[in-house]
Amino acid sequence: MKSIIVIVIMMSLGPCSTRTFIKKDFFNYPYNKVYDYYVIEAWRDLGETLPAYTPEMVERHSRLIGKLPWVSPVPSADKMMVIGMTPGWPKNSAYPDDPEIPPQKIFGYQITDPGSEGHKLKIILTSGNHATEFTGNWVLEGMVNFIAGDDPEAKFLRQKAIFYVYPDVNPEGRYQAVHRINLQVAPDPNAGTDMRKRGNPELYAAGEGDHNRIWNTRGKFSTIDVITGSMMKDMGGEADYMWDMHGPQTTGNWRTPSDEARTNAYARALLKREPDIVRCGPESGFKVNVAKGPEGKIGLYVLSGEGQRVKYPYVYEPGGWSRERLMESGRNIALAFYDILR
Repeated sequence: MKSIIVIVIMMSLGPCSTRTFIKKDFFNYPYNKVYDYYVIEAWRDLGETLPAYTPEMVERHSRLIGKLPWVSPVPSADKMMVIGMTPGWPKNSAYPDDPEIPPQKIFGYQITDPGSEGHKLKIILTSGNHATEFTGNWVLEGMVNFIAGDDPEAKFLRQKAIFYVYPDVNPEGRYQAVHRINLQVAPDPNAGTDMRKRGNPELYAAGEGDHNRIWNTRGKFSTIDVITGSMMKDMGGEADYMWDMHGPQTTGNWRTPSDEARTNAYARALLKREPDIVRCGPESGFKVNVAKGPEGKIGLYVLSGEGQRVKYPYVYEPGGWSRERLMESGRNIALAFYDILR
């Protein structure tokens, strides 16, 4: 699904009003120039490879969404919604075949009705933790397009919640994946799992291989410090919900390190909206041992006092779906919030 956000100003005898429509056939990205770095078995039945979600796409979508009156930079961002830059990967004489990787922008914006008053839920949305998991960005785009759209449910959500969106929390890893760069400094792909699809050059140089294992390493990784510092400034160390979009999995699933978050009202609403998605944990028996740990995952970090003390953090791993189905699932994740707030 390709989408556009068109802002139409309608003049009347009174003040002008703004309506927003989500339409097709606008995001004309050069899909033929990018493709999935690692072919994932779950996508092979689709007949075509799911398009990669590039850093340019993250920036373009953020800029377009940012034109709406209810979308603004998070407090830690500049007026272009940039919260900071990655360090980049310079030429290294120790690895002469490794290319230079330019510094990448890190974006952050928020969606809410600026005119509504009263208590609002704080909801964090992130994606891009693992460099090649493009599915998470398609889910996030579908969710953001709906929340920022003209449906009455979306308008209601903007009155009741603030959505803090960090659309790509590992920009250099994504750049490396899209450009099919095999860094020699990266962990040995013959040592078992090829971890180059889960990190970035800064992690590899420190001997780490997984971006979703180092969120509790304050002062060690610049990109992590930029994002966690921004979240602290943006939300003051407290939030209600968080979704970190990953994937894909051959069995689409979601999980949480919080036992209460597995069975609360929101979880029940999501199960109704997405009955085909498996909930990990003891009751289902599916991936029962990975619903929590290891330490350093973003879900555990935000749950802690060091992080945002998020009450209900979630991780989403969609199945081997088409782009349209991924974006639909993002819409359903948002509608589950509507179900518990209406």
